[in-house]
Amino acid sequence: MSFFQRTTIALARSPMMGRAMRAMAARSSLASRFVGGADVDAAVWAALRLREAHGIRASLFYLGEYVADPAAIEHNVTQSIAACDALGRAGLDVHVSVDPTAIGYMDSDARGEANARRIGAAVSRAAGGGQDWVVLDMEDSGIRDRTCGLHRGLLEAGLPAGLTLQARRRRTPEDLHWAIRQRTSLRLVKGAFPERELDHDGRARIDQAYLDAASIMLSPEARKAGFLPVFGTHDDRLAGAIMTMARERGWAPDGFEFEMLYGVRPDWQLALRGLGYNVRVYLPFGGDWWPYAIRRVGENPRNAWLLARSLGSDGSYFS
Repeated sequence: MSFFQRTTIALARSPMMGRAMRAMAARSSLASRFVGGADVDAAVWAALRLREAHGIRASLFYLGEYVADPAAIEHNVTQSIAACDALGRAGLDVHVSVDPTAIGYMDSDARGEANARRIGAAVSRAAGGGQDWVVLDMEDSGIRDRTCGLHRGLLEAGLPAGLTLQARRRRTPEDLHWAIRQRTSLRLVKGAFPERELDHDGRARIDQAYLDAASIMLSPEARKAGFLPVFGTHDDRLAGAIMTMARERGWAPDGFEFEMLYGVRPDWQLALRGLGYNVRVYLPFGGDWWPYAIRRVGENPRNAWLLARSLGSDGSYFS
């Protein structure tokens, strides 16, 4: 891992930096642009507006990663469970994303697994027959194997669990060949926090690895198993190639999803919906936005300029 990536991870985990940056954000447009609300009700309302106005779905994510304090962990878990209940009452997909480091894995694997099962059970209770999942986010490589193991354990327990995999990692095809034989949801992203010893080298090779992974996800074997491919990308070149691949292999436009970050490229989200494709946004809510923002910088250093401009602006930068 490079010095830059080590630094961004350290910043993401710094409580002091988090407090300082949240105070700055209160005077900027950052939270209102990229965060769906301060609490569950606001986030569900944002999700409901997206579905009713545009047919865009949402995956709610409570901001609060990299926590070791038991009280903070429990708070994160109860917020995710509350989101499940509220989504169910609203008639929306009961779809939540969680970071393992937010729900106990910074304390112990046993606590993290128990809490993940609680959230998965909440999804099952509130599910209304849509795309109802608890999807595990993929964080830095120190927790990668435990995240994949947790996903398998949740599926074995009969819980509706999905996983995120990073195309940049060389071992991703190995994990995919197992996952496509399961009834699960798999979100493919390019990946944050590059690590040279684990990754494909260079943007062109990572883009090709993304398409190679998409080919596995759109296989006849995957469709037969009831596997749900989810392509997390804002790259219209990749999206176009995936649409062509899916069409050639007989996948209907509503047989898979494109997923993007809330507030990022809304024009492209609407264009995809206009073509008949399922679009979902990753919709964060809550006040602890700093680790989320710095992870966006970690995955693409150019985002540092966006972050700096937002913190110093009156909001016109995003108009």
